[in-house]
This record gives sequence, C-alpha cells and structure tokens, in this order.
Amino acid sequence: MKLIKLLAVLVVAVVLLVVVIGAVLVSQANKVARVAIEKGGTYALGVQTTLNDASIGVLSGRFGMSGLRVANAQGFPGPHFLTLGDASVAVSLGSLNKPTVELPHLNLNSIDVRLEKKDGQTNYNTILENLKKVSGSGDETKPAPKPTEGDGKKFVINDLSIRNVTVHVDLLGGGDALGALTKVTIPIDEVKLQNVGKTGTGVSGTGVSMGELTGIIVQAVLAAAVEKGKGLIPGDILGDLSGQLASLGDLSNLDLKVLGDAKGTVEEVGKKVEEAAKDAAKKAEDAVKDATKAIQGLIPGQKKDGK
Repeated sequence: MKLIKLLAVLVVAVVLLVVVIGAVLVSQANKVARVAIEKGGTYALGVQTTLNDASIGVLSGRFGMSGLRVANAQGFPGPHFLTLGDASVAVSLGSLNKPTVELPHLNLNSIDVRLEKKDGQTNYNTILENLKKVSGSGDETKPAPKPTEGDGKKFVINDLSIRNVTVHVDLLGGGDALGALTKVTIPIDEVKLQNVGKTGTGVSGTGVSMGELTGIIVQAVLAAAVEKGKGLIPGDILGDLSGQLASLGDLSNLDLKVLGDAKGTVEEVGKKVEEAAKDAAKKAEDAVKDATKAIQGLIPGQKKDGK
C-alpha cells in the first residue's frame, strides 16, 4: 500500500515537473519570438520596432502577437509610423524544425499608418530607403545593414491578409493647426497577398527572413494607400511614394489585392486656419481701437474722438 502511495506521489511530481518545464520552455519560446520580431523589424525599417506580446501554441500550431509599434522617423511629430493591433498565424508543425517554416495563414488586424511631410522631407522616405538597402535595390556603393540574429530562419506564407488599415497623410507634419494645411485619411478594408516567400510551387521556395517579411508588409500597405489615395493625396506626394515603391520591386507576383469600397476623407485645415487668422486680426484691431479710446480719455486735453 505504501509502495502504491509512493508511486502515486512520484507520478504527480513528474507530471508537475513536466508542466513546469513546459511552461518555462513556452515562456522562453515566446520571448525568443518577440525579440526576433523586434530585431527583424528594426533591421528592415531602420527605426525602433517594439512588440508588447507574443504567444506560441506549441501543440496547437498557432501563434499570436499584439501591440506592434514601428517608431516614426526622427524629426517628425507623429506618435508612430505604424502600429499593429494583433496578428494570428497558423503554423505547419512539421516545418518548425526546418530552415524554412511554412505558414498556411498569416492574419494582421488593425494597422494604423502615418505619412508625414515636413520642411520638404517625408517620414516614409527614411523607411523606404532602408528597405531598399535590405532588399538590395538601393545604392550598392553603401554597405547594407548587418543582419541581426534570427535572420537565418525563413518563412513561406501561403495566404497573408492585412485587415482594417487606416492611413493618415499629414502634408506638412506640423502637428498643430498652423502646420497642417491638409490631412487625408484613407481607410482600407483588406490587403491580400499570396505565396509570399515562394519561388515556385509547394514549399520549395527559399522563403523570406523576418526582416524581409516586415518590408513586404509595409510595401503592400503603402501600395494599397497609393491605389486608394488617388484623387485624395496630392499628386507630388502620390508620385514620389509610387516611384519609391516601384524601386523596391514588383508585388504583382504575390497576387496583391486591395479590397473594400470605403472612401477616404480630406480635411482642409488651411481654410479653417485662414478664417481663424482673419477673426483674430479683427479682434486685435477692435482691441487696439478700444485701448486708444481709453487712453484718450486719460490724457488731459484729448478728446475721445481724437480731435
């Protein structure tokens, strides 16, 4: 009887030990995934990329993350360049230990992008110039950024869906009423890509690194903004953004699709500012007249009508 009790205690202890070890391993795996995403994004975009949470379902083959934030380029007032609400991934468990991991689905939800122009410079130029270096399409006389740890793992994504995208365009990026003549808001229901990282059929493609995947996602979102922003975004900005995206490479082989009928809006802040300035000038003029009359009443020999 004592032997049975002892065996039961040992079994429980082993189970608890396995659970604890499993929890530690999962926690470590989550941390490794979060760090890899942060490093990959920072490397690809040239600005700090942070992630609040990453969660790996070892047995379920699911991966989730939330709170991704890509910092704005230096010198621009916006709170960020891009944020991502949450993402979910289906992983082919059989490919986890292989150099190329197959993702049947990658769903990204609630993306907010801010494009700004200030003093003739744009924040997206910093991002796209760095992407050119990463993709090898930039100035070859300048060395590309050194790859970070974790870039050895490659990914193939069969279906990539980016939903609920909002693009804000601040043409002067002043951050206040006087510095923002026009603000454009472009809602995009969904952006879809297929066969990301494949060079042929099946999973025989070479795959893309985490940094390259980040770049493809940003490029796809900005390409969708160009398509949806026609007639809303001023021609010089639209042309500049289109040209820079074209130099990064063609996404047509990934079957890029932009879905949704939502219309963008243009807020002409400049007109409101002009009206406010005229109103302020009139009030100032009235104040000067009132002050003059008051002073005239205080000076001996002066009549209030100025005569």
